[in-house]
Amino acid sequence: MSLRNEHYRDDVTYITQLTRNVLSLLGVWPSFKRESTGKRVRQFLLIVISYALLYGVLIPGLLFWVIERRTRVRVQTIPLILYGFMATGKYGNLIFRQKDIRSCLRHIEEDYRIVGDIESRDTMIECAKTGRRLVALCATFMYGSGLSFRSILPLSKGKIVTPQNITIKPLPCPAYLFSFDIQASPAYELVFLIQFLSGIVTYSITIGICGLAAVFVMHACGQLKILVELMENVVEEQWENKKHEVDEKLARMVEHQIRIRSFLQLVEDTLQQACLIEFLGCTIIVCLLGYCIIMEWENSNPIAMCSYFITITSLMINMFMFCYTGEQLTVEAERVATTSCELDWYRLPDKKARGIVLVMIMSNLPTKITAGKIMDLSFKTYGDIVKTSVTYFNMLLKVTD
Repeated sequence: MSLRNEHYRDDVTYITQLTRNVLSLLGVWPSFKRESTGKRVRQFLLIVISYALLYGVLIPGLLFWVIERRTRVRVQTIPLILYGFMATGKYGNLIFRQKDIRSCLRHIEEDYRIVGDIESRDTMIECAKTGRRLVALCATFMYGSGLSFRSILPLSKGKIVTPQNITIKPLPCPAYLFSFDIQASPAYELVFLIQFLSGIVTYSITIGICGLAAVFVMHACGQLKILVELMENVVEEQWENKKHEVDEKLARMVEHQIRIRSFLQLVEDTLQQACLIEFLGCTIIVCLLGYCIIMEWENSNPIAMCSYFITITSLMINMFMFCYTGEQLTVEAERVATTSCELDWYRLPDKKARGIVLVMIMSNLPTKITAGKIMDLSFKTYGDIVKTSVTYFNMLLKVTD
């Protein structure tokens, strides 16, 4: 195909900037060009460091949970452990799906390269801006809650003196390392730093997944809006007695529709496992954090309550953004289906009208993004998650009372 948009590289750079920065920090942003040895070594080191930080919190946390005998403390430890498992699972999925992510990005780059007119490019950019805002919002809440949970909360507690006259300095996450004394300096400061950096990696993984979903799905929404315009133009051209262009318009419309569906299938295969981990894990964590808030209320600890509440809010907002992108895709797909059914196909010659029938059939096929092919990303799913979290929270509260 001939080059139509000379600024397509700048466009792709603009819409992926925030997500690229986060995933590059984790060493999983795919490159379009042949990578140099130095760059591959750097990415490998970033992956090794990220895994070391993740397991540097997860393993000591598991050991602490195993030796701990107090039920309430064990329950309060579960969200941190579960979130650690979620982070390692999502990070592994990002590494495993790097080729699929690259394929999605190449598809987007090609769409921007071959865009036919300024209006279509503006439509794509406008949808991309919505994706950028979602990523920025996700980053703000995730890093904000992480900063409060991994630094402000433990530091605000100060030193705790037990009845045995033993001074304990709180850590962001509970940890047990056998005979290694993590309360002594400089071991305490080192463990604190590791847990703080691990939090940055953990939240960056979540932001990266959300960023990819926002970029990919909002791009598909832009393509669906362009498809609606192509459908309307097919019959309008006939009204203007330009019959020689009808075949070309029909071919372009069908090709565009097939291209959208192939892209969405690729996005589904790329993100469905990560989305499933995110939704199932966050549903459980939210109800557990709600329980933690009740416990801190009984202990009259407003700082801890505030930190837990901020964390719940960030998780709920994160899941909402996934569902929001999925809902936008569904809305645009329904608009395509409605437009295809409302076309004045009877104004076209008989042979041309038969082609419209096939387009109508394709347009009415379900167009959704799912989490592991189990649940759709939609507002309805978000409402079900909220109700499920409240139900599990009530169950947990009755069991532990």
